Amino acid sequence: MLSLLEKIDIFGVPIKMKTRKQQEEFKTSQSGFITIIIMILSVAYSVYVIFLWIDGKLIPKVTSSQKMIDFATYEWENSEISFSLYDVRSKINPFTKENNIIMPVLLEIVSSTISASPKILFSTLQIDGDKNVVVLEKGKLILSQIDGPTKENQQKLRYYFVFFTKCRQDWMVDGGYCAEQQAIDEYFSTNHGLLFLSINLQQYNYETLQFEEIKKTESFAFEEVSPFHAQVILQKQNTTIDNGILFSNFESFEVIKDFRVNTQTISSKFAEKTVLSADGSKLEFDSLCSFGFKIDNKLGVEVIMMPKLGEVLAQIGSIVNVIMLLKIFSNLINTTMLESTLLDEIIEIYYPQFKQVQITRNFLGKIKKVHYKGVEIKMKTFQPKYKQLLDIARTKFTYNNLIQELSRIQLILIHQIGMENIKNIFKIGEDLQFLDSDRLSNSPKEKEFEKFALFDQEFPFSQ
Repeated sequence: MLSLLEKIDIFGVPIKMKTRKQQEEFKTSQSGFITIIIMILSVAYSVYVIFLWIDGKLIPKVTSSQKMIDFATYEWENSEISFSLYDVRSKINPFTKENNIIMPVLLEIVSSTISASPKILFSTLQIDGDKNVVVLEKGKLILSQIDGPTKENQQKLRYYFVFFTKCRQDWMVDGGYCAEQQAIDEYFSTNHGLLFLSINLQQYNYETLQFEEIKKTESFAFEEVSPFHAQVILQKQNTTIDNGILFSNFESFEVIKDFRVNTQTISSKFAEKTVLSADGSKLEFDSLCSFGFKIDNKLGVEVIMMPKLGEVLAQIGSIVNVIMLLKIFSNLINTTMLESTLLDEIIEIYYPQFKQVQITRNFLGKIKKVHYKGVEIKMKTFQPKYKQLLDIARTKFTYNNLIQELSRIQLILIHQIGMENIKNIFKIGEDLQFLDSDRLSNSPKEKEFEKFALFDQEFPFSQ
């Protein structure tokens, strides 16, 4: 039973013979130098990749797609939408509550009807003396299909309509007032540059693992004689982030990824004819320009898979495998030098004077110089003879040659001293005897300890 278990054992280890340095493997300083390089490169690259991972500089897996939706909402409370007038002719802010020249008016439209009173967006911010900013501090847009089936309790379509018109005193509230008509006429007598629309978009930062706001701006020519309407379509994105270290940890966010603008030239009465008040009455005004804000029915879907520990280790392992290819080169060096050493020792057996030959080799083992008893030998003379000796030594070093020479020695011994004498030689052995002082005190005393023969069986010669 035990012998059967030994036969099926797959974890057996080879029996290794030791070298002259009491080592089980042949090792060289060249291979040791390569080993140090491999270890340094492996550890350095491992630390480098780990720090990249910690700092969030490893590129995650990102998949993006789009799908059509029939309902969505977008709500903001931190002035994410703003208008700015870069006035190149005047330092006057036309959007102020006092001495107002231009009134930005916000209309909230549900379906196709104004749902609340118009709101005047006065400017209170002026930067660098030439930037006049009007902001939509907070709001809520709703995308909802008008035709077709709707879900229970589904909210109605809501979008914003913003138009710019000359100041109207009858629309003023809370103590605001318009500038003098002469001042308004003088202001519109010259060109006042560009009107900029800015919207804050959200983008995920792979290093900080947080969303950051990026402002995108579109510009429009602003002049009284060329009214325009811009349809601003906000594109939402559903971002799912897996930031788990070992296992998945999904988090979902809805952000505004981008927006697009469709612009067309209109008449000054376009805005007036487009909207109706909640009571059905018409609002009479001339618009300089107008903007419509709505949500796109095309939803972006983004999945971000942050690198996990297993992927980092796999990346480290891949480069380490490449580095470990140097091991093949190192093994070739060791194999070549081992063969050279063994062959030289075989030559020394037949030519003892060869021990006094000093051979200088380069890193790859190529012979550069040869000295014998301190005298340098010509390479042209040494190389052919040495090559011939190496060929003979290689032949001597083969298993077939060793078996052949041992068999010849065996035949010579049989012929000279006979088979019986050889068998008797293997029966001879020294007795191994323990002294009486080696016996334990409680052991039964015997007259004489048993003797152990080192060899108690005949050598199995083949007949």
